[in-house]
Amino acid sequence: MTGRAFQRIPYVVKVEFRTPSSFLVAYSINLSRGGIFLETEHPAAIGDSIALEFAVPGLGPIQVTGRVAWHRPAGPEGAPGVGIQFQDIDQELGEIIDGLIATFKGVRVLVLCARDQDGPLLTRLIRSAVATAEVTASSDFRQAAVQLTDDVDLAILEVDIYTDIALDLVRRAKARTPPIPVIALASHETLRVQARRAGADEVIQNPPSFQEFQRILVRALGRPMRVGEPPSPLPGVS
Repeated sequence: MTGRAFQRIPYVVKVEFRTPSSFLVAYSINLSRGGIFLETEHPAAIGDSIALEFAVPGLGPIQVTGRVAWHRPAGPEGAPGVGIQFQDIDQELGEIIDGLIATFKGVRVLVLCARDQDGPLLTRLIRSAVATAEVTASSDFRQAAVQLTDDVDLAILEVDIYTDIALDLVRRAKARTPPIPVIALASHETLRVQARRAGADEVIQNPPSFQEFQRILVRALGRPMRVGEPPSPLPGVS
């Protein structure tokens, strides 16, 4: 990316970190050889020294130090958090992070909309927020369970028309190990309540506005889906 010294990838993992005054737990959103972004509302000051511990495939739990380089409030650009610049990264860890970045293939999104014209619209919205997204859009709800595989990183389901099938798909997605994050689109509040009860991670008005959809998309992909399991690079925002 222009203006960045190191390429980054989306990476969701539990991170324990210490500031000069606190011990906290957060979840990373992305990772590069130069640093990591943590989703947190903790008001760390720019320049603060941070001690972090998190897991990296091939190394297990690692400890590094860094400093707060920037922070972002909650808003249309994504979840609130802080950008941490690593201070003492060693050659082994740097090479492993480089390997994760080199093999990252992008986020895989399944979109199910009953109206054929809605799929291309949502696909454009997704790719405007997640440049690496591989989107499969379909209007065939009856065959959707076949497409809801472990390769799917996020499912976006319209519940307005084939409501019973869509809600069943939400339950199927959340019953997987690990569960697949789900965004449900619904025109009416009654349907949005049903989608939440079925387990949808995020529920949004249908059709969504661009800014609201982008915010929900980032939040859904930033959910801690691998806590307690060996971590792997997970898709998120570009």
